[in-house]
Amino acid sequence: MFKKILVPLDGSEYAENIEAWVAGLARPLGANIVLLAVVDPDELRLPETSVSVGYPLPGRKPFDKPAIENPVTEISSSGGPPPIAPGLGTQVVARAVEFARNYLAREAQRLAVAGVSASCHVAVGSPAEEIVRFSRDNRVDMIAMATHRESALARGVLGSVTDRVLHSTSVPVMAVHPKDITAFTGNAGAPNCIVVPLDGSPLSEAAVPVALDIAESCSSEVVFIRAVRFPYYGISGPGIEYLAGDYGIAEQRREALDYLDKFVRLAEVKHLKARARSATGNPAFRIIEEAEAL
Repeated sequence: MFKKILVPLDGSEYAENIEAWVAGLARPLGANIVLLAVVDPDELRLPETSVSVGYPLPGRKPFDKPAIENPVTEISSSGGPPPIAPGLGTQVVARAVEFARNYLAREAQRLAVAGVSASCHVAVGSPAEEIVRFSRDNRVDMIAMATHRESALARGVLGSVTDRVLHSTSVPVMAVHPKDITAFTGNAGAPNCIVVPLDGSPLSEAAVPVALDIAESCSSEVVFIRAVRFPYYGISGPGIEYLAGDYGIAEQRREALDYLDKFVRLAEVKHLKARARSATGNPAFRIIEEAEAL
């Protein structure tokens, strides 16, 4: 199912760190990796105003501002440079594209050492739009992108470009937070456990076949989880106050496990190790906590 994985890179350490994880996933899937760099003309700095061309700017976050200081490149299928629209064919853009070419070629060599083949491509334009366009035109099966999450309060914030891609494409997107993984070594293994959160909706259940296909190829355990919120009750008085209570929680958790059981049995038919978990509280935080505890 996943034979072509697109990995956008912007020259930052954040983005590069996910290569090890993607390589570990690509090997058992038998997938090829496609490296993409996007040069955004609106974010390029003139050489006389930039710092140490060839190095990321301090504080640069992944995918936010790929520029001439962040060398990222493409080798197009024709072997020539990507087309540059009239008015953008400046020396600055051309130099950024050349940086990108050399940069992606080095990253492809690192992946080759890890036993994974990779092709390289460079695009010029808005990063999110170019990533979505490239994934559509080249029929990729998955997009793997870095995220940035600086605190627990920001756990729901993926990053400007990653978030736009996630909401603009029908291609499955794997968002990896680079601080949670080690730097590239070429020895990263496939996932041992895949967590599948479900809320009872057909939309959430659409992720089940994807998860099972990956688990089958990687021999991973599958954990299905459903979070149950605390019910709120009104208390009359001078005003109406709403307080959380645990009345009926036990029954809701049993119903959640009954619902998840059919997915466990579906996984077991494929000879996969699977189990169900129910949690109580805010779904986003509980899913993260349960996943980190596994």
